[in-house]
Amino acid sequence: MNIISSVKKQRLSSILLAALFCAAPGATWAVSVNLDQAVDMALNSDPRIREREAVVERARGLLDEVYGRAGLRIDANAYVSAVPGVDGGIFQNGASTCTTCTLRDDAGKFDDGISVLAGLQFALVQPLYTFGKVENYSEAARNNIQVREGDVRLTRAQTQLDVRRAYYGYLTARDTRVFLVDLLAKVDTVISGIEKRKSSGKTVSEGNAYAMQAVRGSVGRYLAQAKAIEAVSMDGLKTLVGIPLSSQLEVSDAHIEAVALPEGSVDELVKVALAQREEMAQVESGMTALRAMVKARRAEMYPDVYAAVVGGAAVAPGRDTLDNPYIFDNFNHAYAAPVLGVGWNIRPGLVNAQTRQAEADLREVTEKANFARIGIPFQVAEAYHRAKGGAEAVQHLKEGFTAGRRWFTTVFMDSEAGAVDMALLVEAFRTYTTMYGDYLLGINDYNMQVAQLRHALGEWK
Repeated sequence: MNIISSVKKQRLSSILLAALFCAAPGATWAVSVNLDQAVDMALNSDPRIREREAVVERARGLLDEVYGRAGLRIDANAYVSAVPGVDGGIFQNGASTCTTCTLRDDAGKFDDGISVLAGLQFALVQPLYTFGKVENYSEAARNNIQVREGDVRLTRAQTQLDVRRAYYGYLTARDTRVFLVDLLAKVDTVISGIEKRKSSGKTVSEGNAYAMQAVRGSVGRYLAQAKAIEAVSMDGLKTLVGIPLSSQLEVSDAHIEAVALPEGSVDELVKVALAQREEMAQVESGMTALRAMVKARRAEMYPDVYAAVVGGAAVAPGRDTLDNPYIFDNFNHAYAAPVLGVGWNIRPGLVNAQTRQAEADLREVTEKANFARIGIPFQVAEAYHRAKGGAEAVQHLKEGFTAGRRWFTTVFMDSEAGAVDMALLVEAFRTYTTMYGDYLLGINDYNMQVAQLRHALGEWK
């Protein structure tokens, strides 16, 4: 499958959403997205994915290069020079007929002036058989493309994980902020009630006021932290989906909710991971590529069978032409001839070194495959147990939070009627705050544990 083409066919909704943010600079309106839309936008804008896609294109270029080496090769050389001029025949004093049969001996002299020389040498060579070089190099290049496409899919999976981390983090911080704002209002209500009782002349312990002010300070601190985390998470989400930090973005989920845990036992999930994890496919493609590379390196010790047309031409106007079939005139000639040949270009030391390197690379990938078959089951099992434990923790936290809220509500209502000890109210505030905060963090942690499990299963491409 062409991973680049697959990316280009992503849903138009994510592209249009991203375009809306850039269409009107300085716009004050906001767009609301859910998790799936945020993921789609990120997949279409993450520079890390584009970087990996560029590597895929480079790998395709390597395959084209292999095919190019197997195609027609044109070697040509055109030149211009100057040579001594020559008049007359080949015998002494330029005679054209043999009297004493003494050949001329004035080569390299300029007795007849200087002539311009122009020439062309060419060879059109088509390899016919390379003893497996082209076949194995092309096989290695094709599998290298599959490895690089796997890198794209792994980067896309990481992007989806990053989006979920920012998305769930934002929901958690936002819910925490809303809760703490409401809680702070209740603290202020209690403090206001104490002040009213004091102003009406009723006896009120100063310790009660100090206790609630201490609670207010603690709640205010957590509120400030929640606001900061909320802002950071939102900016991270904007960065991932590819919009400016100055733009407005809203998420459509009203609250963070626990997601579903993937079904199946650990053994079943391990089988799924081994079948669909991108790393396993990459290892297979990598091993195939390296086996082909080893064969190609070994084939470098053999020649190439080729067909060719070779020829050349030269002309020197200042020299008389010699048309003797036994003597080749380098300065005035024209020829072309078909050739069927066997060519060697062998450097045994280099070939042996390159072959050893390819064999070592193959051993390295083989060991990576062995490690992946061991490591992936543990990774899946670890993520599964953490997610399952997280689900149980969320359930316990929900029960504790529900009980803490009921306790707090009861104590708070009693405090307004002046029928409860302030120490009990402070303890109820703290317990309620702690339980709800832990509950929200528990959901966030559980959701990310599920995300890690799905990532370990290789569900995201």
